[in-house]
Amino acid sequence: MKRLFTIVLFLVLFLKGFARQPDYIPLSSKDKIKIEQLLGRMSLEEKAHQLASFYPNANKRLNIPHMQAGECLHGVVFAGATSFPQAIALASSWDTSLVEKVSSVIAREARALGIHHCFTPMLGVVRDARWGRFEEGYSEDPYLVSRIGVAFINGLQGRGKERFDQNHVIATAKHFVADSEPLLGANGAAVEISERSLHEIHLVPFKAAVQEAHVGSVMPAHHTLNGVPCHINSYILNDILRKEYGFEGLVVSDNNDIRWVRERLKATGSREETIRKALEAGVHTELAFKQTWADKRMYGPPLVNAVKNNHVPLTLLDNAVRKVLEIKFALHLENEENPMGREMSQLQKETKNADVNADVFFSQIDGSLSNPRKNYQEVLNTVSHNQLALEAARKSIILLKNKESLLPLKKSQFKTIAVIGPNADTVRLGTYSTQQPKYFVTVRQGIQKAAGPDVKILYAKGTDIQNPDSRQILEAVSVVKQADACVLVLGDDDKTVMENVDRDDITLPGEQEKLMQAIAATGKPVILVLLHGRPAAIQWAKDNIPAILDGWFLGQETGTAVSDAIFGNINPSGKLTVTYPRNVGQVPAFYNTLAPGRSRELWNSSSDPTYPFGYGLSYTTFSYSPVALSKKVIAKGEHVVAEVEVKNTGKLAGEEIVQLYIRDEISSLARSLKELRGFQRVSLQAGESKKLSFPVTPEMLKFWKDGKWITEPGDFSIMIGPNSADLRSVKLSLN
Repeated sequence: MKRLFTIVLFLVLFLKGFARQPDYIPLSSKDKIKIEQLLGRMSLEEKAHQLASFYPNANKRLNIPHMQAGECLHGVVFAGATSFPQAIALASSWDTSLVEKVSSVIAREARALGIHHCFTPMLGVVRDARWGRFEEGYSEDPYLVSRIGVAFINGLQGRGKERFDQNHVIATAKHFVADSEPLLGANGAAVEISERSLHEIHLVPFKAAVQEAHVGSVMPAHHTLNGVPCHINSYILNDILRKEYGFEGLVVSDNNDIRWVRERLKATGSREETIRKALEAGVHTELAFKQTWADKRMYGPPLVNAVKNNHVPLTLLDNAVRKVLEIKFALHLENEENPMGREMSQLQKETKNADVNADVFFSQIDGSLSNPRKNYQEVLNTVSHNQLALEAARKSIILLKNKESLLPLKKSQFKTIAVIGPNADTVRLGTYSTQQPKYFVTVRQGIQKAAGPDVKILYAKGTDIQNPDSRQILEAVSVVKQADACVLVLGDDDKTVMENVDRDDITLPGEQEKLMQAIAATGKPVILVLLHGRPAAIQWAKDNIPAILDGWFLGQETGTAVSDAIFGNINPSGKLTVTYPRNVGQVPAFYNTLAPGRSRELWNSSSDPTYPFGYGLSYTTFSYSPVALSKKVIAKGEHVVAEVEVKNTGKLAGEEIVQLYIRDEISSLARSLKELRGFQRVSLQAGESKKLSFPVTPEMLKFWKDGKWITEPGDFSIMIGPNSADLRSVKLSLN
């Protein structure tokens, strides 16, 4: 009888597999049978323990391994791990191949450290510079976010036979959905948004993550979406994510957010109702960091009691456990050196049953639960990882201004250089970074090394970001007066931009603006270097500072990459992935706006941003030919090829990021003035030309109307250029 049951179960699962994407969560038929057998042998308490994330979830009695979660936004949050450029910086490279290489290294280090499930990438389409999590995102443009996001996921999870192998992890696309344009820029603020904006903007990267990269995990957002908390929102998690997009992976809650559905959002009347609705929406596991196995862990004792008392159907619990086991089997965790992970009894002694504030959270996630492999130090110290971190930092740097070709500096001309600023000689890595980096090269250190013994380097902090002292500015001015030029390094620290720390002002924090103006008043050539996490209001700098380099946060090789750019060892090639507003009054700022009904005039100001989306200069110059189409008239369903010739018209080799945009000239619904639909990074020697081809497909012309994606016949502008404000256009007609 037992044998007959096994055969029938095998046939059911085998036939069911034909309706699924066979490689979404790669499992053998034997794995599926074993998962069902394990489910049948577990007690309620044992099942509930499987739903704990970032918490011991092994089962020694049944030999079920532990699955360790971790933070891997731009490097594993673990002492000694490689620190790559922050997410917003890495995206500024517009180099998907580089991004995939970076995330594959992050995955390799994560697995060596005993981490299997990474809570990254953040796929929010960032549009509000006041938001404290801005640095965690990639861009204000949904298409660019999707391209960088897919590349990052592919690197973390691996492709083909490498998918989920011993050197790859489960990626988590977060936060689902629309958390990146919050009301007042406030983290977790309620979001009220149209179905059209939801589908055309905020869902685009998640759809690509699911359908192209088969992301293994998704994390809901903190907020309510059109009145419904994302953690119990069956419409977005079941109807859109699963039924429409085909997602078959794991859904993990954000920290404490299942509990807060009732306690903060007041959307349920009891713990039992909260748990049931979260499970019905398909939230499989709970992240409740530093909560012991007690009442504040919703998928802990409250879940067990709710099932016992028939308030939550057992099938909901079983469905969640089944998904957890599928992920564990797909990762082959039984082959780990320590498959059982940390003992629960040991963890309970180390944690307190209390809510988590930001400082505690960020200090405690630094490897506190991982179980490293014996060779983890060897993996972390792989030389090629450091080399890749440097390459990524170099490609992420953006040249915003270079008046009269001040850069690159000539060492023969500048014998004394002042390095000034609160970010000039301190560690600046950004959010979700290890507290103990492998190493960090400051800008001062990088310039000192690159300048060589014949150039004298002077230094003054100039100001503290948190506790400014005007005497520091006077000291810095005195130092600059002794120099031939000044490198001024300004931006954010770890208190001015981070999760749950938003701003109502986007000027450089503290007295940095005052410092900049005082330094500029000396009359010495000034190179402004920005190390920061959100677009800053730098219109004064644009008008008055001769050279500006933007690095966001560049990782462990910050100083090396910045000095390489300053002295011309590299030619900057990064470009902005977001718009730089003039001031907080222009926020939210993004290029792909809808056409206004009236012309707008601002009193005593301009409506133009400081820098447009896609902007970035080079030490050389590039020219663009007119755009040519393979066909100027196409039928519905056909595609066309757009071509442009790009020439390096300067004296130095350089890389250009060529961007393709489209505009629907007449539409039954007002559409964005322009929408990014393609980009290519091209390397050109001085005087060299290359012809680039961009496919223009029917998919690029679609928009959301009446609950579906449609295309309408008519004229479209196909535009190509170096940024969103400088484009060459040609007309395409769709019959």
